[in-house]
Amino acid sequence: MADKITLTITRRRLTEILIGLVSLFLTAGVAAAILKYLWPQTESAGTTSEVKIASVDEVPAGSAKNFVFNGKAAVLLHMPAGFRAFGRVCTHLGCISYWKSDESVIYCPCHIGKYDPNTGAVLSGPPPSPLPAIDIAVREGVVYALKWKDPDYVRSISFYAGAA
Repeated sequence: MADKITLTITRRRLTEILIGLVSLFLTAGVAAAILKYLWPQTESAGTTSEVKIASVDEVPAGSAKNFVFNGKAAVLLHMPAGFRAFGRVCTHLGCISYWKSDESVIYCPCHIGKYDPNTGAVLSGPPPSPLPAIDIAVREGVVYALKWKDPDYVRSISFYAGAA
């Protein structure tokens, strides 16, 4: 005759095990966040963040095209002096700005912030700093976004965290 093995667990012991597991997962999550902060991911030398934005013909002079660069909203402008590209996330409260052709400015509708389309500098309103610029290249009739002009500046703007 086979001996029967029984396992008895009390409600108290089950509660202790569940609390222990929750504590373990919480601690692991906090530790992962701290490690990610202390050792942020960097792009390896072999990777490129080059993004095809548009053909030259798609963006006539005085117009704009919205695109996404490194996970952030961006805008390509065709100004009389050539193509310019900037992040569209307003440096004030993170609203998405857009090209306002009738005023020839990059405009943030949240608090009426205005940016210079040639430099990204603040023209008026509450934004504390300029829009981050994006290096671009025009090759064989196509405009490409290459990288943020000043990655350290981009990292300093909380709304662009992780974009540089």
